[in-house]
Amino acid sequence: MATLARRDRQVGEETEGALLAAALGGDRAAAQELLLRHQLLVYRVCRNLLPRDQDVEAVVQETFLRALKKLHAFAGAGSFQSWIVAIAVNLCRDRLRRRRLVPFVPLETPDEDGPDPISRLEARSPDPERVAMVRQAASLVRREVQRLPSRQREVFTLRFFADLGLEDIAAALGVDVGTVKTHLHRAVHRVRAAVEEAMP
Repeated sequence: MATLARRDRQVGEETEGALLAAALGGDRAAAQELLLRHQLLVYRVCRNLLPRDQDVEAVVQETFLRALKKLHAFAGAGSFQSWIVAIAVNLCRDRLRRRRLVPFVPLETPDEDGPDPISRLEARSPDPERVAMVRQAASLVRREVQRLPSRQREVFTLRFFADLGLEDIAAALGVDVGTVKTHLHRAVHRVRAAVEEAMP
């Protein structure tokens, strides 16, 4: 099973590499396909870093416009995924600075492939008491994630909502992996402590 997943990932990377090469060669259809493959990821990142839907839509659109415009600048040192996530994160930061907003990180991220994480947990447990506990824990997590310092919130979002690996997060944020691990550890510890304190 793990071998199949690894093989699928390798095929996806090879296909992405071919699309990237074609896009860099001027093939607009390949560039559009490459960006479409990352559409949900970029949406999730923006949705979890920005509080307002209209900001999310604007930043997602700006991310893809900027990626298309700067595609020739992609050096290939990291993954394309890290590069486009870095664009999205930087645009989210810019939007927050301009609006001077307190960031909000929702747990319920719409997913075109299925229900949000909370609904999936609820579906596994038909017990109403368990569902109530999951909702309460989700509310606590949501509140605590809002309180995280911005870098910890970004790392937490990229790890748990965008499902990026540590190296991809480091590349997207322009920091080393050790820094990502530190921020992630602190964020998880803080969120876990708040949930455990509130729900003995």
